[in-house]
This record gives sequence, structure tokens and C-alpha cells, in this order.
Amino acid sequence: MTTDESIYEDPFPLAAASRYEVTRFGNVEASSAVVSIRVAARMNSLTEAVIKLDATSSVVPRIDYTSEVFIEQVHNGYTRPVFTGFVVEANAAGPHIELLCNSFPELKERKISRTATAAVPQIEMLYTLMRGGGLSDEQIKIDGLERLPEEVFEVVTPVSGVVSNGAMNVGPVSILRRDDLNLEGIPGPPEFVSDFEQHETYATAFSTGALMLAAEEKGLLDIDLALSWLTVRSRYSIAPLPDGSTAGWNRKNILISPSRGELVLVRGLRTHRRWLRAPEQPSQLTDVDLGAKHSSFMLPGMKQNLPLNMRQAISACARAAQGRDDIDRVTALWEAVEFYVGKTSVPALFSKSERRAIKRSIPKFEDQSKDGRLEMLLGDLNNPPLFVKFRRKIALEGAPVSQNDIDLLSTLRKVRNDVVHGRSPNRPKNHEVNQGVAVVARILVYSVDSLGRA
Repeated sequence: MTTDESIYEDPFPLAAASRYEVTRFGNVEASSAVVSIRVAARMNSLTEAVIKLDATSSVVPRIDYTSEVFIEQVHNGYTRPVFTGFVVEANAAGPHIELLCNSFPELKERKISRTATAAVPQIEMLYTLMRGGGLSDEQIKIDGLERLPEEVFEVVTPVSGVVSNGAMNVGPVSILRRDDLNLEGIPGPPEFVSDFEQHETYATAFSTGALMLAAEEKGLLDIDLALSWLTVRSRYSIAPLPDGSTAGWNRKNILISPSRGELVLVRGLRTHRRWLRAPEQPSQLTDVDLGAKHSSFMLPGMKQNLPLNMRQAISACARAAQGRDDIDRVTALWEAVEFYVGKTSVPALFSKSERRAIKRSIPKFEDQSKDGRLEMLLGDLNNPPLFVKFRRKIALEGAPVSQNDIDLLSTLRKVRNDVVHGRSPNRPKNHEVNQGVAVVARILVYSVDSLGRA
């Protein structure tokens, strides 16, 4: 391995012949396919790596370019990390594939939203920018961040689609008129502040913590939930209310859709640190280049009359790819899988004679609902779980899916199930969701190809 700039002190200067590098893409060990590696690490620049692979290696089909890349140097059982990052570009050149990798491409993939601050420590702003760039807390180490004081923060954002004659509480959120809200001391140039102050109605929430970003996220979750509740409540369409009273109704209610504005004001009540900003940092979107360089986008050709379930699977996978919240993306991803599976059949696990034998062995109960429940469960003996049908259809269509891919999807399935069943899930990492979307997209491409050949 060579480096463009050698900033790593070589701990094994006399043992170059016995050193070796280990290269992994996610959980796929790809060292046997590596022809060469170059690592460039410079001051004030993100570390880059160029990995050249043997295109004929049996490992190559198992490499997913969206997975995290690890390069380690090993000697006598000791391991030294050399590079961690992601593939930015892959170019096929004859018998080789050249991969350009970057340590933190997420920092280049997001736009920096409008932000104005007052009394916010530099380390907190650095943390906020890095989080907005897509990095997780595990990837960010900033000395002194843990010493920021804990306090109560007020989170304020304009809302549309709501009219209030005074302060109204929706759960932990207050809906206020502009005249009822203290908007003094908002940081930023006049035109920026004016964009925030020009609304008639605002929502406020309070959150306790040490970091403004965490307080903002918690406050906006509460506000979004309150607005969602108003939307749900507006669709209530019968006369009696749960308390027994009678309410009127207006058809206009089914057109209600309150939403919050682009900007949010966060104010610390003790330190008076505050910011006004647009919390969403959108991705630097690019165009699909359908020219000669990227003509592979046109392969395979999409069949004109796709089955309805495949149309829905493609749409759901696109929502998973384009979404902003990772939990929403995981939910859309599994919608795509369910549509893709469709009516896939799996060989029966229990024969008719086995099912009859099981039925004869079941005791009878006086409670008919118990008998009915057992009858229903017996009818589902040959109804396999979604994952079984999913793997069956993948095998039938020949999509190259590894056990590592299945393990990743299983992890994301657990996130989805935890949310559906009211449990608090371990929030998935952004790059894991990206890779999960890539796996399902790969499966759908092979499925569309198989339909085109049918």
C-alpha cells in the first residue's frame, strides 16, 4: 500500500514483507480482490482512498458500493486502522474496477441551511453542522461538548392552516398568535428575521437538555405530533364525542391540514444562546445523466405494463430513497418488500394428513371463540412469514443477494416491527438505511429484468 502523503507513523518499519492490509465493504472481506490501494491524507482535507479491484474476482458481486469501507493494516495480530469511509465513484477500466473513496462524503452531500446565531459556542455550532451533514454522534468527537450547561430551551416555529384567538394547548405544545409571543432578540439580518415574523400563528414547545440541536429535535417532534393530532381530530365525523357530549360538524374539516413553517427559533432560557435557522439541510441533488457515460441507467429496459404490485414496490422504494427521516424510510422500504413479494407461493410445510392429525389432537373447548381461534391458527400453518416468501422470490428471480444483505434487511425489519408494536427502536444509522435501499433497489431491478424476459 502506498500513501500520497505519509502522515501515519509506520509502527513496523523493518517488517514490510510481513505486513498486509485487510479491506472490507460492510461485512464483506474483499482483500483477495484488491490489486492496489492508495490513501491520501492531508491537513484541512478529507481523507481519500483509491482502491483498484480485480473485476473477475468472485468477491466483486458481493460488494455493495453503499456499504461502509474499512482498510486496516495488520502485523503479528496487531491492527492499525488506515481508512474508514464510503465509495464516491466506481469506474470500470478493462480487467479492473477503480473505486474512489472519501472519509466523510456526507459533509459534501448536504446544503448548509440559513442560520443566524447569538451566544452559541463555536463547538456547539461545529457539532450542529456535522450532524446536519449526516454524521452520527458516534462519528463526532468534539472536546468540551460534554461541558455545555443543561437548561430549558424554548422552540418556536410558525404554523399555517391554524387560526387561534389566544393561547391554546395541544398536549405539550402551545398555539399562539404573533401578538401573544415575545419575538425580541431574534438573531439574523432584517430580511431573515422578517421571514420568521411575518406569520400570524406560531407553535411553541419546551425541552430540557444541554444541546440546542437535541432540544430543537425534541420540540419539533412535539409540534409535529400536535399538528398531526389536529389533522386527525378534524376528521372525526360523528355527533357524539367520547365524553358523551354532542358536537357539530362541517365538511370543510376534511380539508384541514396544518403544517409548520421552514424556520425555527430556539432560545436557551438561562444562557440566552439562541439561533434562527431552517432545520432541514437538504441533499445536494444531482441530475440523472442518461448520456453515453451513464447509459447503463437504461438497462434493463422497464416493461411498459408492469403488474400493479411491482409499480407500488418501485414507488415505495423511491420514497425510501428520497425520505429525510430514517424511520419513515425504513417503513417505506418494507412497504416496497411487501409489494414485491405479492402472491409469491412457498411449498407447503405441513401436508393435508399432518394438518388433519393436528386438528384431531386439539381439544374442544366450551368457549367457541377459543375453538375459532385455534381453527384460524391451524389454517395459517402453511402461511409462511414475509421473510420466507421474500427469500423464495429472490431465489426464483436470481438477484445476487448475500447473507450479509439479508442480515441488514433483518435488522431494519426489527426497527420497523419495534415501531409498529409500540417499542422504542434502536434508531438505524443513515448509511445502513441507504444500503438497505440499495439492496431492495437491486432486487427490484432484477425483478423488472425478469418480467421483461418473460
